[in-house]
Amino acid sequence: MKYEKQRVVNVILAGFLWVGLAACAGLSTKPVAKTEAELKATPGTLLILVEREAGSESFSTRLFVNEGYLHMSNARSPADFVLFNRKEKTIYNVSQDDKTIMVIRNKAVEIDSPIKLDYQEESQPSSAIPKIDGRQATHYRFTANGEHCYDAVVMPEDFMPDVLAVLREFRMVLAGEHATTVGRTPEDLLDACDLSLNIFYATRHMDHGLPIREWDRKGYQRFMKDYRTDLSASEGMLDLPKDFKRYSVGDVLVQTPDTEAPNAEKVSQDSEPAQGDDGGV
Repeated sequence: MKYEKQRVVNVILAGFLWVGLAACAGLSTKPVAKTEAELKATPGTLLILVEREAGSESFSTRLFVNEGYLHMSNARSPADFVLFNRKEKTIYNVSQDDKTIMVIRNKAVEIDSPIKLDYQEESQPSSAIPKIDGRQATHYRFTANGEHCYDAVVMPEDFMPDVLAVLREFRMVLAGEHATTVGRTPEDLLDACDLSLNIFYATRHMDHGLPIREWDRKGYQRFMKDYRTDLSASEGMLDLPKDFKRYSVGDVLVQTPDTEAPNAEKVSQDSEPAQGDDGGV
């Protein structure tokens, strides 16, 4: 009888030990968050785009996207750049001439549209564009309240899904910022297309995949000229100038050259990305 009780105790203890080991194993396999330096060193994808606004010459734009950041610059003002920090969900718009950084922090769109919006889409295969990696693009046409607003030629969702995710996050942060201006906009200036594209359906044209060609009713257009994968950012490309003044729309300057803001980034002397021979951007 005594032996039987001891055996039961041993079985119970063994059960507790197994549960404990399993729990420890679960903890040990939990992914560890990458440091800022590790995220900056993570390889990414470079998109080379050509953009044109109504009445202006076309210009090239370079987007570098990795696990932690989106870096954007264009040939019209190559010293300036936009940096999106995914972890912070914050956009930094850097102006070299003014030595300023406009900070756009993430805000949820918590307002309703001041006017009724009926945003619709229709699609058709885009046979005019050759297949990319064996994938066929689709042409989507978007209307708001019956008015033609926007067109996007979109690749399937399995084409560069990591890039698509970052661009969607970026657009949502911009939508939150745009939403703060609606209450100050005169009613006669409210536009169904602008409200839909920039705030209330800001990522709708990305619901089906990555757009490789886009254009709107006002003459703006953009298309992807080329892309390169598995590249590393050049030294300092994902850093923010330490001594630039920081501000948000409607706010006073939150940083001056004499006062460093919390969590200021490293000084960057090289803000224009350039394709290197060593697989860097």
